[in-house]
Amino acid sequence: MTTPLQQEIERWEAQLDDIADTSTSDDWFLEERRLAEAQQTIIAYRGRILPLLGTPDCRIVATEIEHLVDRLEDLRNDLFRTVHPVTSHQEIAETLAALRALTQTALRLEQTLEDVQ
Repeated sequence: MTTPLQQEIERWEAQLDDIADTSTSDDWFLEERRLAEAQQTIIAYRGRILPLLGTPDCRIVATEIEHLVDRLEDLRNDLFRTVHPVTSHQEIAETLAALRALTQTALRLEQTLEDVQ
């Protein structure tokens, strides 16, 4: 059975895949792709994924995810500047990877808790 959290994670992953495909087919600059990935991730996490992590058992992981989303917002804002750190693109990619890992941890935790109950 697919949980709401798993559905939202899959939806977010599909959106990132669409961004990757579009950026390749439309010859986007790296800044455009990272900006789109960051923006989509912030919307998905703030609006749909983090609210699903409200149980006390997931709160620690959710707090760490919130910190990463905050960092992603800072990096996204950096890209809006004419002159931005050259590491912004790499840091966004690294933050997205960390979010994926923590989100998978939260998903496994949720599934383990369901199995126990």
